[in-house]
Amino acid sequence: MRKRQQTKRSKGLLYISMILFAGMFQTSCLDEIVPGNYYTFTGETIADYLENRDSIFSDYIYCLKSAGRWGEMSSYGDYTCFAPTNSSFQKVFDEWGVENIEALAAKIDDLRAAGLYPDLKNDLLDTIALTHLCSHTFYCSDLIDGALPYPNMLDRYLVYTTGELYDISEAGDTIGRDVAYFINKSSRIVQRDDTVQNGVVHIMTDIVSPSNNNLADQVAIDENLNIFSMILKETAMEVVLSDAYLDPTYPTLSTDSTVVGDRNPTYSTGMESNQKGIFPDKRKILYTLFAVPDSIMVEEINTALGAAYTEEDIISNPQYVYEYAKGVYDESYPDDTYNANDYTDRKNPLNRFISYHILPEGMSYNKFNISEELITTGYVSWDSIDLEDFYETLMPHSIMRISTAKTTSEPEKYINRKGTKKAGTLTHEGVKIYKPTDSDVQQDALNGEYHYIEKPLLYSRDVREGALNTRMRIMCQSLSPDFINSGARGRLVEDTTSKDAYTYGFLDGYCTNFEMTESTDMWVRYKNHYFSNFLGEEITLMNQYDVTIQLPPVPFTSTYEIRLYMCTMADSDTGNDRGVIQVYFGEAKEDGTYDQHPCGIPVDLTIPLTDPRIGGFPDNELGDEDKIIANDKAMRNRGYMKAMQSYTTNQGNGDNLRRDRNDCFRKILTTEYMEHNKTYKMRIRLVGGENGVCPFNCIEIVPKSVYANPYQLEDRL
Repeated sequence: MRKRQQTKRSKGLLYISMILFAGMFQTSCLDEIVPGNYYTFTGETIADYLENRDSIFSDYIYCLKSAGRWGEMSSYGDYTCFAPTNSSFQKVFDEWGVENIEALAAKIDDLRAAGLYPDLKNDLLDTIALTHLCSHTFYCSDLIDGALPYPNMLDRYLVYTTGELYDISEAGDTIGRDVAYFINKSSRIVQRDDTVQNGVVHIMTDIVSPSNNNLADQVAIDENLNIFSMILKETAMEVVLSDAYLDPTYPTLSTDSTVVGDRNPTYSTGMESNQKGIFPDKRKILYTLFAVPDSIMVEEINTALGAAYTEEDIISNPQYVYEYAKGVYDESYPDDTYNANDYTDRKNPLNRFISYHILPEGMSYNKFNISEELITTGYVSWDSIDLEDFYETLMPHSIMRISTAKTTSEPEKYINRKGTKKAGTLTHEGVKIYKPTDSDVQQDALNGEYHYIEKPLLYSRDVREGALNTRMRIMCQSLSPDFINSGARGRLVEDTTSKDAYTYGFLDGYCTNFEMTESTDMWVRYKNHYFSNFLGEEITLMNQYDVTIQLPPVPFTSTYEIRLYMCTMADSDTGNDRGVIQVYFGEAKEDGTYDQHPCGIPVDLTIPLTDPRIGGFPDNELGDEDKIIANDKAMRNRGYMKAMQSYTTNQGNGDNLRRDRNDCFRKILTTEYMEHNKTYKMRIRLVGGENGVCPFNCIEIVPKSVYANPYQLEDRL
């Protein structure tokens, strides 16, 4: 589905890149100057490439030199340069009524006065130079629609999309068609993947200008989201999405080791291959909003209320949306009381409605389920499961399930989907998230991004007790918004000697949902398919660690089983670095205290599956199904389960399943009665082994309806 969108021009906002539509219907003069793609210029650096084409890039060269970045472009490294042409700059000159690049630079005070470019480094030219540079090499042939894997030199993520480019004759007929490549939807790449000695160059039709609006303002200028914008204002959630995107209390860190790659400061982590770690140099506060277009909202409200309201009726009277939401949330929460006249009341149905559409982390379309192509195409059993993550929303005590579903064509993303079509287990279709190529408007903002969805998200009784009545496998790196907002989560690094083979550390007090002692070292690792952890994801706890983690809320009140995935490496030479941990569980009180109790005896992370204390044997050794079932029951009696059958180390060939590994299993920590409107925490403390490592991967929170269903055994996936 591709919908034509219009945008409103916000007061004082400079849209440098606004020729997306024009680019679709004409051939750029640049195509005639440098036709074709995939050129390799032996011996040229990025600086050489640009300087040898000075008549095309002289203005951008001026920016690079003014910003002091020209030397980098001449030196060794791995860079991507999205090079804007002189014609790109001419559009900006015309916009600001100046004659040349020097005159544009003098306009910096006017830009600041207009509230533009709040993340300027030194001046406008420096900002332009850094916006178009990345310290990693990105080829169009390797990218998928969504945010680039690493930010640019201004620490902003650029959004890459593809679309169809049309050539139109004077008579209005389509005379040609090709794939078009865009950065931030409005700047077209007309020459791509030109390899140079220190990276790659892409030639752009326009200067790339990431939006400097906050998320609420970005929604407000979208003509399709007038109702959502109204709801944000009425509930005061607009204020939340307008807040500062950097934590002003975050401390400045100093370096205690050598610089790794382009990141600073760096620290020694003590992990294999002398791996280094970094701490984020800033703490970002970002959000994701799932937005429903006005036409769909009007239809949904009228259907639910049996009315015939227009869009203007609803915008001018929020009571109609309130009545629509009330029908859902009064049924879902029949015992709750709220102020019907105060839409800022967190239990008011309208507040609940909009809050459930917001996540406290900023994610592009390709970031919802971090499972890079290497892993998804080679190591996951797509016939059996969808890739999925669970996120707490801004609606108090609510959770959202986002899945990447392998449909009949290409994978699609859904919210609160349950089951898979291919396995014949689909019971809840869920709400589809539209791809970034399905709209023409810029949806990223300074403090987050919004995504169109096919219909409203409702935390109804059916969603809570149906779609979310499931084994919730909570991946470790989705447990804190700070892991996602910092870029620590989901980096696939196959070469452990590369500059990207570093981990992220976090400070106590600056990592949402995590508390840790001063003696704790917590490293959020990159993803690697060689890691024995599920989906190659890991947080490594080291030193004399003591970490308390706030768990996501449960969707309904019930008895739940809490499990922890273990990778002991007991059969390898590195297995002796594991420790013995004591796990605690309890309710978080309103006064900030934590009513904890130990979950049984300490857990030894050094022992294999076949240890008598676990009593497990890999399925491929047992062979017979009756023996496998009997062994599973015996293990459960001891508080253990085998690892997942849906993940393998042999590129999906069915060999070396995690379930057949002797050094991977799940520990059943505790069985607890958990209420949907309460907060729970889990504590992991080292109690045995000097600096015994805990490789934390995922937590399973499983309702009794799944783990003790008398009619259907829990699957092995």
